[in-house]
Amino acid sequence: MSENNEPTKADQIEQLDESTESVQFSVVIDDTADDADLDTADTATADEADETGDAAQSADEQAAHADADAQTDTANAENAENASKATHDVTAAAPASDKTAVGNTAKPGVSAAAPHTRSARTVAHADTATRASSHIDRELRQRRHITLKAYPSFAFNNVILSNRKTGRDVLDNISMDCYIGRTYAIMVDPDDAEQRAGFMAVASGMVFPTSGRVMLKSSDLASFDPAEARAHRLGVVPQRYAIRDDLDAIANLVYTMDASGRNFLQPKPDIARDLLDQTGFGDGSDLAVENYEALVHTPAGKLREIDRRRLSIARAICCEAEVLLLDEPTGGLDEEDSATILDLLNELAHPNRRTADSGRCVIIVTDNDDVADACDEAFTLYD
Repeated sequence: MSENNEPTKADQIEQLDESTESVQFSVVIDDTADDADLDTADTATADEADETGDAAQSADEQAAHADADAQTDTANAENAENASKATHDVTAAAPASDKTAVGNTAKPGVSAAAPHTRSARTVAHADTATRASSHIDRELRQRRHITLKAYPSFAFNNVILSNRKTGRDVLDNISMDCYIGRTYAIMVDPDDAEQRAGFMAVASGMVFPTSGRVMLKSSDLASFDPAEARAHRLGVVPQRYAIRDDLDAIANLVYTMDASGRNFLQPKPDIARDLLDQTGFGDGSDLAVENYEALVHTPAGKLREIDRRRLSIARAICCEAEVLLLDEPTGGLDEEDSATILDLLNELAHPNRRTADSGRCVIIVTDNDDVADACDEAFTLYD
């Protein structure tokens, strides 16, 4: 000490050494973290070390920490004198009890301004979740063949339809799965009209099966209102086409859209024209080439047979049905027109990236082997 009782620099440094422990503290790992959490983090870390990319990342992090520590040491050395004055002031102002409490948990070498923000439990949980996510991503990239099973668009689950008068099982424990993007032929006995009618009635929701269920994705068809199912979810094309002969092509489609009770984003006549173009309505006819407007306003009863079929298909998809159910759509057509209709149905079933069409599930009830050969799959209802 000097004669004027002012502390010298040596005395200040000595006081700093004596008081530093009572003022300074560091971020301490939370002792409340469960051993299981830390063991999980350690195990995940060991697994990660086996990966080349993770090992390289760990090395980079260690190098970054080493640089940061070096910079911290340099900064502490340069600011030693300023820190000693601040420490002296804080030590003088703090009560003895506070100094002792702080000193018991303190570690030298970290500034008093360092915040204690995250516990080891939080860090361990975050790191474990990140590692789990990274592990799943790597598995998905390495395993190229991964199958994600979805509900069928349309399915029969052990369906039995019995004739109560005769006791006959018209449909005898039928099971099948049908998906969007494919065409299916349901082969019926050509001499069994009851079997054909029974399948169409059950598949369209007009009749409930005696046992078993008809499914639209994950929902039972019986749970839907029949009008809702046929207005939007199912597009049904019976042999009589379900079109009005007194209305023209545009009016038939607008009439169907009005009856569905659904809202449409575009004017219905515009949608009707797009659907007629999509189904190739009038393609190849002399009247279509000369005056297309006259053709679309011609009563349906006066149209060519193939255009009536096209119109009935356009009607079935006008309410965005994902499942099309058709009863012998090529019946009565010549070979060329039959091939044209089958090509159209395959085109509507399969997704089209050019038109952003996601495709449909097309089910054709038929007794024609040529029709079955043109479909992606076939189910036979009789022995």
